[in-house]
Amino acid sequence: MESKVRESRIKARIKHFLPFAVQKFLYGNIVKKARLLRIQLQGKITKEGIKKELQKAGLKKGDAVIVHSSLSRIGYIDGGAKALIDSFLDVIGSKGLLVMPAFSALHYDKKKKMYVFDVKKTPCYTGSVPETFRHMKNVFRSVSPTHSLIAKGKNAKWFAGGHEKCSSPYAGKSPFYRLYELDAKIFLIGVDQLANSSIHIVEDRYKKFPFKVWTKPNKVLVTFNNGSKKVIYARWHLPNLYRIRDNNMLEKHFLEENLMGIFPFFGTELRVIKARDVADCMERLAKKNITIYSTKG
Repeated sequence: MESKVRESRIKARIKHFLPFAVQKFLYGNIVKKARLLRIQLQGKITKEGIKKELQKAGLKKGDAVIVHSSLSRIGYIDGGAKALIDSFLDVIGSKGLLVMPAFSALHYDKKKKMYVFDVKKTPCYTGSVPETFRHMKNVFRSVSPTHSLIAKGKNAKWFAGGHEKCSSPYAGKSPFYRLYELDAKIFLIGVDQLANSSIHIVEDRYKKFPFKVWTKPNKVLVTFNNGSKKVIYARWHLPNLYRIRDNNMLEKHFLEENLMGIFPFFGTELRVIKARDVADCMERLAKKNITIYSTKG
């Protein structure tokens, strides 16, 4: 299947130049309404239909999988976000592990003079699917004020644990690195490498990575699920990097090495690649000084 990545690259460049207020207006008044109209014309998508498509794309019982998704691009799902989540859980079964990004915006408390993060209450900005997943029973959230992950299934508590102790969100003992160790599958539904957070694993794993990407440690007051509080020190990406970042330059490398499959998925497309393949491919590229922050590649 031919990738539609060129379209998302153009969108990313437009967003770079348009003020956020203009982007919000255009999305709310034009883009969102157009998607809703297209969804209504397509008809309902059932959970059984979703499960069949996931299995066609290679999802199996016992898999560890991280899902990045755009619900509105898929179409009208009978049961909404929960039906999509349940479809993944049904396919991977009790021995599988379902992971999603629950990234959140930084909040600085002027009175406390530090950043604050509440594991239970801080919402995520990564879409309605992970936000729905976050509120489900037996879902564990890692402690990171910017890059938390949520997980349900086999060893989910272990998977989400210890993130607050890591030197960066993607460090060696982080949940992101555990995706690498588990050889987890990455399912990108209606999104491309712009949403693929696993591409940052290499920035910590490859010690000679040619770009400085992390801020200095910042004090963050964390409120845990049980209400207890603790000050941690966390780092996140330098704010200027978005100006030179081009995640989608990786697409051609993934496809040339036959690491990624692209499948039709109702009203959109589904990309499937393994976290280990992503990191290993990017390390090979970094050794040639080719990164998502580089004009080469």
